[in-house]
Amino acid sequence: MSFSPEPRRPTGAVLPSPWRAWPDVTASLSSRWHQLREGLPPSFLALLLGTFINRLGSFIAPLLFVYLTQARGLGLVTAGRVAALSGLGSFVGIMGGGALADRLGRRATMLWSLVLGANCMLLLGAASQPYELAGAAFLLGLTGDAFRPASQALIADVVPPEHRVKAFSIQYWAINLGFTFAAIIGGYMATRSFTALFVGDAATTLVLAVIVLRWVPESRPAPRPDERPQGSVLTPFVDPRYAVFLVLNFAMALVFFQHVTGLPEDMRQKGLTTGAYGWAIACNGVLIVLLQPASIGWSRRLSQASLLGLAALLTGVGFGLTTFASTLPAYMATVAVWSLGEILFSPVNASIVAELSPVDMRGRYQGAYTMTWSLAGFLSPATLPWVMERVGMPTFWGLCAALGLATAVAHLTVGRRLLGH
Repeated sequence: MSFSPEPRRPTGAVLPSPWRAWPDVTASLSSRWHQLREGLPPSFLALLLGTFINRLGSFIAPLLFVYLTQARGLGLVTAGRVAALSGLGSFVGIMGGGALADRLGRRATMLWSLVLGANCMLLLGAASQPYELAGAAFLLGLTGDAFRPASQALIADVVPPEHRVKAFSIQYWAINLGFTFAAIIGGYMATRSFTALFVGDAATTLVLAVIVLRWVPESRPAPRPDERPQGSVLTPFVDPRYAVFLVLNFAMALVFFQHVTGLPEDMRQKGLTTGAYGWAIACNGVLIVLLQPASIGWSRRLSQASLLGLAALLTGVGFGLTTFASTLPAYMATVAVWSLGEILFSPVNASIVAELSPVDMRGRYQGAYTMTWSLAGFLSPATLPWVMERVGMPTFWGLCAALGLATAVAHLTVGRRLLGH
């Protein structure tokens, strides 16, 4: 038996080591981090952190309908009416919040909204009678949602136009990272203590208020001494181009809100638990966390009309497929389809709002956009449970699919022509 001698290494050669690649890895990560941070000021990053913490504790919004029907024992239609009052309060609060953001400032509007919203969250948790629940739900929507147009206007103020899609994408990614954990924790805790969920939701809202107070300065452009206030809360609705955008977004929001109205009811009728609903909704957050960064690249390759048309189609088809689901994996698959639509439309919508908004009316334009969501949040539980009872869930999901398809066609035709995107 013979042994081959070990091959000689050249003099001075060094054995390869994975640690030798470490400087290249760190340099690559440093470059990516620099690209990610480029154009994003400290005030945006502070708001981003606070928003993530707040969403990490946003337990009640996706479970409100479940709370009213299962914890408080309200009937389907009565629960829908109570939840609708939250949407009505949101509608009023958003419009008022947008106007106040332009008149009083973004920071002041965010602070009073967060503090009052946290207190109204506790008030809703303590309510027990239907009229108490209805009043508390309305006040929560009124106070809590005034934050949204003010925060979006602040981002449009401080982030340069060329970085806005990235900023809104990162914000949406952080929101859904928090939402993913909130859905899982909320679905688990809902069977044990809804009170803990109300307290946790209020506490994380106050944490965001502290961060805004400490690290987010006012960003509202200072008016010139000779400048008179322009427009009113109705101005966005009479802007022809913007009105078209609002109508199309409302149609999409009406379908999208079935994840908090139609979806839990469909799962209940088919014998699945609240915990299963929490896991199904968590799938939405997981996909957004994983795929949202890639949407920044998609937004550069496709026109805004194409992105919004594809998003509407995926959203409608995703909810339409719910009629065929009967197990948790099947429901998660349908959630995955409409989640792809959400990934496409959310950052693009926010960027379009910033593009079409006059600088001195950003709060009102942001409020009008957010209002389409709150109006859908009002009409969905107020009217659609009645539709579900009359036509049955399979027909209802077919109507959702049809509305998504019609919205997609409108984006690719009317939207492309009038909005120029």
